[in-house]
Amino acid sequence: MKKLLTCLLLFIILEILLNMTGLFDSKPIDENNQPTSTPTIVVDKPDVSNDSYIPIIVDNETNFVTSWYTQGTDANVQSTATFDKQDVKVTYPGTTIASAQLFRDGIPLLKGSSYVLTADVSSTVNRDIEISLGDADTGEIYATDRITINGDTPVRFEFKMNSADKWNGRISFNLGNDGTANTSAEHTVTVSNIRVRNVTKNDNTIKVNQIGYTIGNDKKCVFPYNQGDLFDVVNVKTNEIVYTGAIVNGAKNEKTGETNFTGNFTNVVTPGKYRIEGQIIGTSYEFTIGDDLYHSLSNDLLKFFSFQRCAYALDPAWAFDMAHAACHDTAAIVYDDPTRVIDVNGGWHDAGDYGRYVKTGTKAVNDLMLAYIANPLFFADDAGIPETGNGIPDILDEARFELEWLMKMQADWGGVYNKAVTQGFPGDISPDEDLQRINVLPAESTTTAGFISTMAIASIAYKDVDPTFAAACLEKTKKSWENLMNTPDFVEFTNPTDFTAGEYRDDKDSDERYFAGMAMWYATGDKQYLDYAKSIYEKDNSADEGTSWRDVGAYGSYLFLMSPQAKEQGDFYTTIKTEFQKQADIILGILNADGYQTSLENYAWGSNGYVANNGIQLMFAYDIFGNIQYKQGAIEQANYILGKNSLNMTFVSGYGQNSPVNMHHRLAKSKNAFLKGALVGGPDNDREDTITAQLGPNIPPAKVYVDKYLSYSSNEVTIYWNSALIYVLSRIN
Repeated sequence: MKKLLTCLLLFIILEILLNMTGLFDSKPIDENNQPTSTPTIVVDKPDVSNDSYIPIIVDNETNFVTSWYTQGTDANVQSTATFDKQDVKVTYPGTTIASAQLFRDGIPLLKGSSYVLTADVSSTVNRDIEISLGDADTGEIYATDRITINGDTPVRFEFKMNSADKWNGRISFNLGNDGTANTSAEHTVTVSNIRVRNVTKNDNTIKVNQIGYTIGNDKKCVFPYNQGDLFDVVNVKTNEIVYTGAIVNGAKNEKTGETNFTGNFTNVVTPGKYRIEGQIIGTSYEFTIGDDLYHSLSNDLLKFFSFQRCAYALDPAWAFDMAHAACHDTAAIVYDDPTRVIDVNGGWHDAGDYGRYVKTGTKAVNDLMLAYIANPLFFADDAGIPETGNGIPDILDEARFELEWLMKMQADWGGVYNKAVTQGFPGDISPDEDLQRINVLPAESTTTAGFISTMAIASIAYKDVDPTFAAACLEKTKKSWENLMNTPDFVEFTNPTDFTAGEYRDDKDSDERYFAGMAMWYATGDKQYLDYAKSIYEKDNSADEGTSWRDVGAYGSYLFLMSPQAKEQGDFYTTIKTEFQKQADIILGILNADGYQTSLENYAWGSNGYVANNGIQLMFAYDIFGNIQYKQGAIEQANYILGKNSLNMTFVSGYGQNSPVNMHHRLAKSKNAFLKGALVGGPDNDREDTITAQLGPNIPPAKVYVDKYLSYSSNEVTIYWNSALIYVLSRIN
């Protein structure tokens, strides 16, 4: 009775676990025009309410829940398992060889594909077993093979699927009565190292960073549905298994519509090219393990900025198919003073359009300069931009192109104009063909404060490379600071009604003012600036938040906390440090609860930019607190962008085995050229263009993405997304 109650208790626990983790749910999902290269598969759970099903006792040191079952129709068996081994104790074998079974449902079988099952089987008595493959729904058996087990026996079972696709196939090891006296005695059959492979083709369903993993950091992959109890890391060159680990942490992910599982292969540290193979059929794209994996990628992310240069001729010698004559190089009209004409030539086109915006330009150039300050050795003079070879790191050359334009956007009275744009977006033409008038729109308090922060950071970034330029940048802050002090209220300018150009709206300027004060204090040591930042924080304790173009306060807190003098500020230092840690912990909490360790609660326009920005803030937190979890969290944001996501895409064009090719970028479109090294916006659950609006209503938020030119809300590119990713990648190495 005690044994029966124990089995019943284990059975109930198993049922609870299955219901909690959602390991098996229903039939394959109707994708409803889902824009993904790999289908979402949901593995069926067998009906374990039948008395013949016997729960498997799991060795839970590896924290996995087995996807294998045992049953005895008229047999008596007990099973224990680790992630790579099943021990089945046969007390009574029943009347047929199928009376006792170790089985697994949810085997995806595709018409025309050939499959191979391999395993190691041993038994404490010599006996026969039977391997069968069939339809778990109908009970139809496609193929069987009877094998004699004599000691440790490697087994191999081959099958070709000639029927229609079947997503709920069943593999069964039949361990009942083989017709000999041997099976009548109590014995144990051990089945280990079970693997089922599709030898016709790889499915690439397992999600990895398609670029690769650095040797010293954590390495994880994601399984989008239940693909067994174990996974292998396979050396691509030798085809040898170098590591086997447990598949763990099965949990529903409402944002992806999947049940996600994780594999951790951090222990693989030998440089090389690898792929992941799941126990049940799944494979991954290939990836590299090594050091200095992101230098070429970062160079192309940086060269993207050179393609965005305005009023600058892109020479075919370095721009190739993206070459064009100088654009938008006529004098610009100041909108609120039409009699005034000024030179604002230069700067970067913001995105797929040709507008130039101070708010996003300062965000982007700040990321580049802070990346250089944090890790100057990562950046070289070899990105292939016009200044390559001049002995200065290319990241500083490219940043300077924007800084010099920002200086032109500073009015003689200190305010900083909002943007330089044409009245409306042009068609799909090259920028040199866009002959609309350039308009400079009025100054704002946010742009003025943002300009101050950027120039203060520039004075630090360039002090050793070009002290004269560094001093000039700091000098530029004086008039703007005076103007900001004389403008105590939030000032924002909205587009005129006849303008359809881009518009970056903010709802406050306290975070920009806070950042400006902290940046100036960091650059000069003058306490007046710190006192000003303190006063802003006292009025708005949310002024210290954010690393986006809209919310920039965390940049200010980072500079403050990284200053050797910060601790002298007593309670204020403690407050800002505590708040900064809270912000980082919130991000960490979100990503740790997500199957892909993505730091998004919502997928809005520019979701990939938010992912990268959260990576920046986590790296900031790592610098301040030294907690490796923050750094690993930042790395996981890069992993997501580079392929470890539900769409199985590297979101940077030209990188990985599956990446965007039809980005929303007017220059590339007009030239019929491929733009390499651009980070696309990513899934936008708000469906803000005609393409994503046509997607089926049941598509999960994380998959509302289409690689089409007209999907500007999911497939546009911008300078301030590229810059954020450059920062994160530069800190991983």
